Amino acid sequence: MPVITLTTDLGLDDYYLALVKAKILSQLPDAQIIDISHSINPFDIAEAAFVLKTILKEFPKDTIHIVAVGTQAVDDIRHIGIRYKDRYILTADTGLFSLIADQHADLIVELQMNIESDVLIFPARDLYAPAAVFLANGGTLEVIGRRTDKLVERISVKPTTGHDYIKGAVIYVDKYGNAISNIDNTLIKEIGKGREFHIGFVQKGYEMTEIKKRYSDVPLGDRLALMNSAGHLEIAINQGHAANLLGLHTGATVIMTF
Repeated sequence: MPVITLTTDLGLDDYYLALVKAKILSQLPDAQIIDISHSINPFDIAEAAFVLKTILKEFPKDTIHIVAVGTQAVDDIRHIGIRYKDRYILTADTGLFSLIADQHADLIVELQMNIESDVLIFPARDLYAPAAVFLANGGTLEVIGRRTDKLVERISVKPTTGHDYIKGAVIYVDKYGNAISNIDNTLIKEIGKGREFHIGFVQKGYEMTEIKKRYSDVPLGDRLALMNSAGHLEIAINQGHAANLLGLHTGATVIMTF
């Protein structure tokens, strides 16, 4: 039985998430549902894309990823199913796929399943959940949607580079206040070529000149830079909240000079 994952901005305080899970389990009692995150900032497509891109390849083939962020039911938003790298994505056509894709999708359809009510009010429950069940039972996207090649596109924020610098930005702040940038290890090797470097950001006087391997490599309360498990440069404070204390909220500049 394929895994079904949930990435949403529904939070855990209300009953909305329970309704989505109830819909899946009522139709597929032995479903294996994995919660990725329900703390995505409301309507933050870029944040949802980062999370999905980070975890996508870690799940087995045929996993069904429901992404319900910015999926409110309005007339001008289509709802889509995507077959990508042997996995499924069910979400709204908000530009999310353009932020995660590094190759073309195998198949994209506009979902056209029958729903129980006359008006689509809650897409995650009324559309994505039954679509996920259908796919988990061996169904195919062609049966529940109409093929399409036109999707909303968003421009991802990418670092700018020169001979002696990489200028990036914070793209995600996790629960612990760690500020994750869009500067990855591959880019550092390509531009840095093993040279010494300085890492700077909003707060002056807090530059760093080395990348640590783990948080405990510095004393409690000290700042550090490290490559996180996704291969991105991260600014952190050992058992502290770097985003708040260093002003490193989403969009803040992070620059490496060589």
